[in-house]
Amino acid sequence: MMKLPAFIIIVCYLCHFCNCGTLPAAQQAEQTLITTLMSGYNKNIRPDTQVSVDMTASIQQIVAIDEKQQIMTSTLFISQTWYDNRLSWTPSSNNNITVVIMLVSTLWIPDTMIVNSADTNGYLTVNTYSLASVNYSGQVYMILPALSVKTRCSFNVKNFPFDKQMCSINLTSWGQGINRVIYTEDKTLVIDSSAYSEHPLWALNGTDLAIVSTADRSPFEDTTNDVLAIQLYLERKPLYFIMNGIFACLVLNCVTLLAYTLPFGSQIGLCMTCFMTYSVYSLNFSSLFPQQSQYVMIITIYFLLSMCFTLISMIWFIICNQFASKSEIPAPLYGFSGELQKLLWCFPAPKEEKKPDKMEKVVVENVDVKKSTMFENMKCVSCQKLFSSCLHRQTRVENLDEKADIKVDKVESNTIETTTDANVDETNETTKAKCNFCNRCETCQADFDKDKAKGKTKKDIEARCSALNYFVFSCMLLFMFASNMALWLYMSS
Repeated sequence: MMKLPAFIIIVCYLCHFCNCGTLPAAQQAEQTLITTLMSGYNKNIRPDTQVSVDMTASIQQIVAIDEKQQIMTSTLFISQTWYDNRLSWTPSSNNNITVVIMLVSTLWIPDTMIVNSADTNGYLTVNTYSLASVNYSGQVYMILPALSVKTRCSFNVKNFPFDKQMCSINLTSWGQGINRVIYTEDKTLVIDSSAYSEHPLWALNGTDLAIVSTADRSPFEDTTNDVLAIQLYLERKPLYFIMNGIFACLVLNCVTLLAYTLPFGSQIGLCMTCFMTYSVYSLNFSSLFPQQSQYVMIITIYFLLSMCFTLISMIWFIICNQFASKSEIPAPLYGFSGELQKLLWCFPAPKEEKKPDKMEKVVVENVDVKKSTMFENMKCVSCQKLFSSCLHRQTRVENLDEKADIKVDKVESNTIETTTDANVDETNETTKAKCNFCNRCETCQADFDKDKAKGKTKKDIEARCSALNYFVFSCMLLFMFASNMALWLYMSS
């Protein structure tokens, strides 16, 4: 029986000294204030006939930009401020409380939404645990957490990768016109980019605010809606695409020019490799952008020009190879290549061999004797050329070895040649006169001269083709440089 009174005394003691089950005076006053404010409060009724909403967007980061789907994903804080006279009080009468925190779900809030949202739900997300700060004057400040907002933008990538874009986040009241909800237009207060984190491929050059009036969606009221357009001016950082696209294509252009120094088979193989590489690069870049027919991208023109350079080079290599293999070249090109050979010292025309004069005398000097021999009886031009060197060689041999048996052998060889010539003349009376030096008839000599002239012609055609090849190379180099510079300057401007 004594235990029960002791337990009751202890419980009363703890409740008296520890204030168990009660709030401190400040929290008790705040609880009383909130209860008073919410008594009779209807969140479905707007605070005033026309509610002025001040909005601020703090841009944190541009997460991604999808040019093909034309969607920008950004992270930002959106805060809204308005006045609700039903939530005002006198601080002196309420324990000097100036600000209370209340659940957003219990208050009236504007039905602000993102008009150009790419999500299924464009309304600003308000959770059950979202809070709002309420000032004693009735001012309500609601800030939403970091939102990952997807908005649709119209990208113009004609000057890629030196393009500039303007993306906007359009905010408005979905169901209430300006006669019920109106948004402020202060540019310095609406957009805050002080905490912006730079994107690796896009630079934020500036922000702007625009107010666009649109027709009210309610069929019962003849009014308009103000759309608050937060405009972001973006510029692409081109270094990544220059190194992985434009510079690589420029290297392939140089490789195409190097093909002019290779043999025909290697030229065709190298050009085919460059041609396929251009196609792969063009397909990779086209997969990044939307399919449209409004304009042609400058980078596409650049790839097409590079492919045309390679195709023209391949056609020229084939034509030049036909000229060289058939030893024939059209008359206009033949004359033009001759003029090029005069200008280009590295591709001179083959020198014409002078025919020796029939009365030319070959003088062989020795210590004791000077012999003078005329060879006007030689009918072969080649024999006339070889006679001088042969006579010099024979004289040196005679001077070194004066033995009689060498002279006898020489006489016998001459006798054998004379006998052979006589026998041939007797067996074939129709045979024409032969050369006394090489024993070649006029028919054989004509064939020999024809083959020799053909070889000279082939060398001449090859030299002229080399001059034309150098000329085409210079034109391609000049045209590549001019077209590349024009395209780059146009894109960068």
